[in-house]
Amino acid sequence: MIEEERTTGMGLWTDAQEMLDAAKHLVDNKKFELVQPLYYLLGHSLELAFKSFLRARGASLVDLKNIGHDLDRGLIRAEQMGLGELVNLSEKEKAVITMINRYYKSKEFEYRVTGAKRYPLSSDLISLIERLLNATELTCIRSIN
Repeated sequence: MIEEERTTGMGLWTDAQEMLDAAKHLVDNKKFELVQPLYYLLGHSLELAFKSFLRARGASLVDLKNIGHDLDRGLIRAEQMGLGELVNLSEKEKAVITMINRYYKSKEFEYRVTGAKRYPLSSDLISLIERLLNATELTCIRSIN
């Protein structure tokens, strides 16, 4: 089986859910305050949420690679592919995506860059990702027939 056939929207959706679950575990565990890992997990979950929807709607792996780690680009492409039919993101939610994208796409959560930063609230990101995953789950399930 070639990679194109093995990478499904549902598989990417499951990975997005697992990244979100791990992030929520960090938030719930008050013993640790791990900012970089938390925001990496949330950014990666968001990236995979967009890519799972796109893959389920027929995007190729090349299409997904062209998006790279750019969350704004992922959102735009997902909206072009009909995401708005399933979930209507508010302007605040889009601003949250743009806010985290600045650091996520440049891999600043993986490789420390010093200086002042302004992150969105983790609770806002979690809520947004939960909405995306809830809205796209059925599309991803139906894509694996």
